[in-house]
Amino acid sequence: MKKRTNKHLNAFDPHMLLIAATRYFTGRRTISTCAFARELAAAWPTIPEHTRAVIQRDLEEEFRRDDEARSKGQRQIYLPLGHDCDRESWEKVREAWKKMEKETP
Repeated sequence: MKKRTNKHLNAFDPHMLLIAATRYFTGRRTISTCAFARELAAAWPTIPEHTRAVIQRDLEEEFRRDDEARSKGQRQIYLPLGHDCDRESWEKVREAWKKMEKETP
């Protein structure tokens, strides 16, 4: 079987791509958001620490903003983490980093 190479991706910094994709999908309301967040949560332990730190910081800020918007009843206007199903997907990412924090001495 022929080995696939992704030479076109070599020009991109994977750190930048993961952060940019997370920022792009945050607040969107599509199945793609849920799929991306699911994959991000699954890959969390393999992502470099410095990349995880940026994504975690960004998502914690979005959780804060989302909580605030929901408490003000802004559900019909805009929610920083998207609809409930989108937020649930981002919660899976949050659970992944909390699990790692518990496992790391």
